[in-house]
Amino acid sequence: MPELPDVEIFRRYLDATSLHQSIERVRAEVDVLKDISVRRFEKTLKGKSFEGTRRHGKYAFVSLGEAPWLLLHFGMTGFLKYYKNNEKAPSHVRVLFTFQNGYHLAYSCQRKLGRVKLVDDPARFVRSQGLGPDALDPDLGADAFKQAIKGFGGSVKSALMNQQLIAGIGNIYSDEILYQAGIFPKQPVAQMDEKILDRLYEAVKEVLMTAIDVQADPEQLPDTYIIPWRHGEGRCPRDGSPIERLKVSGRSSYYCPQCQSSGRQN
Repeated sequence: MPELPDVEIFRRYLDATSLHQSIERVRAEVDVLKDISVRRFEKTLKGKSFEGTRRHGKYAFVSLGEAPWLLLHFGMTGFLKYYKNNEKAPSHVRVLFTFQNGYHLAYSCQRKLGRVKLVDDPARFVRSQGLGPDALDPDLGADAFKQAIKGFGGSVKSALMNQQLIAGIGNIYSDEILYQAGIFPKQPVAQMDEKILDRLYEAVKEVLMTAIDVQADPEQLPDTYIIPWRHGEGRCPRDGSPIERLKVSGRSSYYCPQCQSSGRQN
């Protein structure tokens, strides 16, 4: 599923390709639209232009210059593609914006698990969903981060993936964050001291920013990252130990038992 780095890349891509262009036509499929009919959605967007973007966690918001805002959630397989020639169109286009300059912006989502809707105000939507602060919010300092997760009664992996605590981190990047911080995925948050929490906070910022810098391409991540080795019979890029897998909150988690011994119960 696209996580914060992916959605931030999509947001920047839209900024770089599709702002300030009059929308000539809109085509949408009902399967991905939420709380609005196809007809009303297309009518609302036609003649408008995208004037700016925001992101909170895994949600992207696109300004139309005035309310409402366009909300994009990418589900498991969603992405954006800007193109002119139809032969370059992606598969599984669920929403298509055609601009007066002849270019198109496609919202593609193979498994139809994403959603597209109109919202009056991004901040109000964030509150309505009970989302915690964005993981890369400049105002989310170490103290605020620790305050957000300290009272959580489960494992640190579950805390990182809980969007009501911190928004934007999912299964893949929580594995990397914990690997970089040297923390066992099932360690209870309640048993983590200030030093470990500080280490976790620094890893959150470093991993997410690094992923954005390399366009969320696993092959471009530093050699010391575990993501490229999460599948098959991968080995720890630091000490060569076999990477192990366990279940946390129903999700497969990959970790190095040697590097991530902090909090591990033997």
